[in-house]
Amino acid sequence: MLSDGYLPPAVELKARAAMASIDAVVRKAIARGIKIAVGTDAAVYPHGRNAGEMVRLVELGMTPAAALRAATNVDAELLGIAEKTGTLVPGMLADVVACPGNPLEDIHQVEKIRFVMKDGVVYRRD
Repeated sequence: MLSDGYLPPAVELKARAAMASIDAVVRKAIARGIKIAVGTDAAVYPHGRNAGEMVRLVELGMTPAAALRAATNVDAELLGIAEKTGTLVPGMLADVVACPGNPLEDIHQVEKIRFVMKDGVVYRRD
């Protein structure tokens, strides 16, 4: 991405250093058990990159189970809405996605969503 000429060489160098620093900070946070949530409200890049964020967290040392929690119940907890969403249990609000394989064995499965249900309505069924 960075080496495709998108950025001038000096800016690319700074960007690479910044990314390495961010990776180091995230690795330390994971190692120390700091709560990490998936997602952003940033408007500087396209939404819908949450699966890639989970994959990156695993690459940086988080377990696949922890990455899935970071995208569900940890998000809900940190946003203060865990009493109504964030877990798939009776009585809770839930949007459901399904992938063809087990993301606990291969986190990349979250990038292959085949089924989406929101508020009880199926929006995608491959």
